[in-house]
Amino acid sequence: MTTAIDKQKPMQAYLLGLQNLGDVLRLIGKLDISYAVLKKAFELLKKLPPELKASNVKNQLLLSLANTERSLYYQAKNKYQLTDEPSSKQNALLIAQSKLTSALTIYQDLSTAGANGTDILAQVNLISLLLEIKKWSDLTNGSTQVITTEQSLQILVEELLIGQGKFQQLSPIESVYIQLNLAQALIQINQDDQLKQLLFSGGNSLLAALSIAKAASFLAQELDNKRAKSYALGTLGNIYNYLGQTLEAKQYLEAAMRLAQSVQAWDIAYQWQWQLGRLYQQIQESNKAIQSYAAAINSLNQVRGSILAVNPEIQLEFKEKIEPVYQEYMELLLSQDQPIFKQVVKLQEQLKLVELENFLQCGQFSKISLINSEKLTELPSIIYLIKLKNRVEIIVRTLQGTFHKNTVEFSLVSDIIDSLVAGTQKQEFTGIRESNLLIQTQSLYNSLFAPIKKHLPDSGNLVFILDTYFQNLPLSILHDGENYLLKHYSISISLSSDLWQSQSLNPKTLKALVAGISEIPPSFKNSLVTKNFEALPEVKTEIANIKTKTAPGSKLLLNAEFTSDNFRQNMEDDQITIIHLSTHGQFSSDAEKTFVLAWNVPLIAKELKFLLKTERSGIDLLVLSACQTAKGDRRSALGIAGIAAQAGAGSILASLWLVEANSTGLLMSEFYKGLINGMTKAEALRQAQLKLISNPKYSHPYFWAGFILVGNWL
Repeated sequence: MTTAIDKQKPMQAYLLGLQNLGDVLRLIGKLDISYAVLKKAFELLKKLPPELKASNVKNQLLLSLANTERSLYYQAKNKYQLTDEPSSKQNALLIAQSKLTSALTIYQDLSTAGANGTDILAQVNLISLLLEIKKWSDLTNGSTQVITTEQSLQILVEELLIGQGKFQQLSPIESVYIQLNLAQALIQINQDDQLKQLLFSGGNSLLAALSIAKAASFLAQELDNKRAKSYALGTLGNIYNYLGQTLEAKQYLEAAMRLAQSVQAWDIAYQWQWQLGRLYQQIQESNKAIQSYAAAINSLNQVRGSILAVNPEIQLEFKEKIEPVYQEYMELLLSQDQPIFKQVVKLQEQLKLVELENFLQCGQFSKISLINSEKLTELPSIIYLIKLKNRVEIIVRTLQGTFHKNTVEFSLVSDIIDSLVAGTQKQEFTGIRESNLLIQTQSLYNSLFAPIKKHLPDSGNLVFILDTYFQNLPLSILHDGENYLLKHYSISISLSSDLWQSQSLNPKTLKALVAGISEIPPSFKNSLVTKNFEALPEVKTEIANIKTKTAPGSKLLLNAEFTSDNFRQNMEDDQITIIHLSTHGQFSSDAEKTFVLAWNVPLIAKELKFLLKTERSGIDLLVLSACQTAKGDRRSALGIAGIAAQAGAGSILASLWLVEANSTGLLMSEFYKGLINGMTKAEALRQAQLKLISNPKYSHPYFWAGFILVGNWL
C-alpha cells in the first residue's frame, strides 16, 4: 500500500505540472504548444495502471484540454473572419468547427462528472460555447451534432441557477470569475428573444444575472482582489445598463474603470471605458462619450504588442473586441456638429497599424512620423478612404493642413469595386476592352474622387491611406472621362503617416541586392506554391538590366545562388539601399500564405524580418516584380504592407496581379532610370507607367495599373 502511494504522488505531481504548464501556455497565447503538452499528459495518464489513476486528476486535465480547444476555436474563428483567401478561409472554418466540437464534447462529459467543481466550470464554459453556436450559426453549422443547443442551454441554466451553492466547491477566486462568466452569459441570453422566452418565460435573465454578479462582487471584496473587483463591478454596470438604470450603470462602470486603472489592468479598463462611451452616447453626453472612447483607445495602446499583458480572448477576437472600439469612436467624432477630423484620421491610422500587427502577430511598430517634422518642409495631399458600416468617409488633408470630407453610400461603390478587383485577377482581363473598363473606373472616379477634387492641387503627389477593403483597388486606373488619375498625379499608398521615413534615395549612392529566379526552382514543390506558377525566363535579362541601372557595386543572385542563407549573408552589406526580387510570390490576407520564393524555400512574411533586417534600421526600397495578390482574396494587399513592415522597408513596389514579363521589364527599367535622375519613388513609378501607356502595345491597364508603391513616396 505504501509503495502504491509513493508511486502515485510523484506521478500525480508530474501530471499536475504538465497541466499547469499547458494552462500557462494557453494564457500567453501559445495554443498549439499548450494543446500538445496537455495531450501528452492525458496520454501518460491513460497508460497508468488503474490503481494509480485518480478521477480528479483526469477531470482537471480534461478541463484544461477543453479550455485550450476552446481558445483554438476562437483563434480559428478570428482567422476565418479576417482572412479572405478562399482556401485559408475554408481551412480556418474546418479548424473552428473541429475545435468547437472537441471542446463541446469534453465540457459535456465533464458537466455530469460531479468531481471537485470541474463539473461547474465545464457547465459554465459549455453555456458560453452553446451561445457561440446561436450567434455564429454559419460558422458552426454541421459541427454541433453532439448536443441540441437550446435544450442543453435550458437544462444547464436551470441546474446552475437552482444549485448556486455548488460554486462554494471552487476556490474563492475561481468562484468569482466563473459566476461572472455565468452572469455575462445570462446577459447574452437576454439579447436573444427566442432564448429569453424559452429559458425565462416566467422570469428575467437580467435579474438572475444581477443576483449572481452581486454574489461574485461580495466575494471579490472579501478577497480584496482589485482585478476581480473591477471585473465584478463592470459586469454589474453592464447589467444595470441593460435594465435601463443608467445612473447605477454609470456609477458601477466608473468604479470598475478606476480599479482596473489602479492595478494597470488595461485589458479590463478599456472594456469599461468602451461601455461608458456607449452609455454616454445613449444619454447624449457627447463630450464625456468622446473622453471615454479616447481613454479606451489609450488603454488598448498600453497593451499593444505585449502578449503577457493582454487577455487572450481579446487577442483572439479582433473583429469583435478591438476593431469596433475604433470604428464606433470615429463614428462619434464624425457625428459632431464640428467633426474632429484630425482625431478621426489618427484613429484610422492607428487601426490600420493594429490590424497589421494582428495580421503578423508581432509587437507594436515603432513610429517615425513626419507630419510635424522639420525634415519635411512640404507634405503631399493625403486622402483617407474609411469604410464605416454602410458608408464610406473620404477625408482629405491638404497641403495647408486643413480637412475636408465627403460621404458616399457603400452600396453605390461596393459592387463596382468587387467586380473590378475580381476582373483584374482573371486571365481574361487583358481581353476586356478599355472602353468597357472605363465605365467602371469613371463611375468610381465620380463617386470617390470628383467630390474632393476641388480641395486638391491640379497635379503633384497624392498619398492614399486606405481601409483594408480598398487596398486591392488599383487607384491609378480611376478615370475622369479624359485621362487616368495617373496623368496628373503620382500616387502612393500608406497605412499610416507614422511609418514614413525621413529621407529619399540618393541617386549617387544607390546600391542594390538584385535576386531572381528564371528557372523552375526546388521551392516550387512546396505546398504553398500554386499550380499556376511557371518559370520566368525573362527574369535573367530583367535583373541584369537593373544591376547596370543602379550602381556598379550592386550584387546579383540568380537561380541557385538565391538561397535563403546566401541572401541573408549578402544582406550584411550595410551600404545596400534597394532590394529587388524578380521571383514568384504571393500576397494574402493570411500571413502564412504571404511569401516570396527563394531558390530553396518560400520566404514567408513572418520570417522576412530575420532575413532582411540587420543591425541598421532597414532598407529604403523593396521591389517585388513578379509577385501577385492571392486570387479570390479581396484583402490580399494587406500582405504587401506585411512584407514591407517585416522587411523594415521604407517603401515597397509590388504588383496586384502577375503582369506580362516584357512590359514589366520595361517598366522596371524606366523606374530605375527615374531614380537615377533624382525623381522621388512615386514620380519615378508614375513616369514608368506613363511610358507604358504611351506604347500602343502596353497601353491597356493590365500592363501598368497593377503596380503600387506602398510606404514612403520620397
